[in-house]
Amino acid sequence: MNRLKISIYYLQELNYRLAYAILGTFFLFSITYTYKQGLIFIFLPKGLSHFVSTGLTEIFFTYLQLCTIFSFSFGFGIALTQLYLFLRPGLYAFEAKTIFNLLITAIIFYICLYIFLFPIITKVLWELFSDYSQNFTAIDLTFEPRLQDYLSHLQQLSKILTLSFPCLIALNIVQRYTNRKTWVKYRGIAYITAFSISAFITPPDVLSQTLIGLPLIIVYEIQLKIWALYEGYKKKLLIRQPIESHKYPYRDKK
Repeated sequence: MNRLKISIYYLQELNYRLAYAILGTFFLFSITYTYKQGLIFIFLPKGLSHFVSTGLTEIFFTYLQLCTIFSFSFGFGIALTQLYLFLRPGLYAFEAKTIFNLLITAIIFYICLYIFLFPIITKVLWELFSDYSQNFTAIDLTFEPRLQDYLSHLQQLSKILTLSFPCLIALNIVQRYTNRKTWVKYRGIAYITAFSISAFITPPDVLSQTLIGLPLIIVYEIQLKIWALYEGYKKKLLIRQPIESHKYPYRDKK
């Protein structure tokens, strides 16, 4: 009977925390939908004053898609926080500390990523690709950006940046149980895995899969290069470290 009461208590607590996450997501959705035009204005490239819409319901569903992405992204963070608070009493001290540090690191990482890095990447990509349409003088070519296409490109870029943190965590976990030679030996399998992940989360076209898979491969190579530099630095540090004779008293006796 006591086990049944405890199970009911935990189920009630889980329902409460799930309700907090759902209510928080709907609250964020209502806020983002209220300020949807200002939200789009934040992501507008410099010098662009208008977008083109070709469908009757395109603007409505574009607003809806943008607000849904934002609310579910923040709601996922709320759900993870509530899940940690639910599991915290049953965890060991080192497990709770590790998960807490990981959660705080992820929150700080994504905040810095989307506040500082995301606008810079968006600006650079816009200036890079918009120059082709402005400099194309062989025929009369007018560039009229569509709102839905622009937000779709931003969504693909957001997927790339969002996957960067889990990939770094997964690579660091694998790094503890393997060596660098194994990474070099099975580099081809890592490439195939990266494109398999990109094929799973993107539409079935080569460009989208390349935009997701190539950054994963770049992250893998950067991690491998940092590992090699760290091992070289560690070897030089061991070579330069002097050997103290008082640590080995048995050598003096011989």
